[in-house]
Amino acid sequence: MLLLYIAYRGESPLATSADRASRLRQALKMLLDDYRRQVDTVLPLRQLVKGSVYDLHTRCGKPSCHCASDKGPLHTSTVISWSEHGKTRLRTLPPGEHSHFRQLAENYRRFRQARAALVKLHQRMVAHIDRLEKALQLPPPKPASRRRNR
Repeated sequence: MLLLYIAYRGESPLATSADRASRLRQALKMLLDDYRRQVDTVLPLRQLVKGSVYDLHTRCGKPSCHCASDKGPLHTSTVISWSEHGKTRLRTLPPGEHSHFRQLAENYRRFRQARAALVKLHQRMVAHIDRLEKALQLPPPKPASRRRNR
């Protein structure tokens, strides 16, 4: 069973502690490179807006309006939607601000994705560091022999 577990992890049963430590160091360096790439995606972002920008199609409620009939076109407005204290909030965006707020919302989405990736990479790095510690750790020294004087 132990051999199957070791084979599953990609280690040979005869691998030395130094070999495992070397592979763990290489894996840590690769994780660090990934970590740096994720940090580099976060650093250039200067402004963020939490939420989603989309077109909202509604009826205004006026009985004489073209939207009142089932076949009439609906009114369209571009809004930003976000959650605040457990409630969804909507705000209509002025026509000149649509693309700007779409970009800010996209920045927020990219920021959160990079943050989640950094958290996962950090957890993997800590796990590798723990394994490296075990691979490098030597057993305690044997007790000194006591000689009795006769």
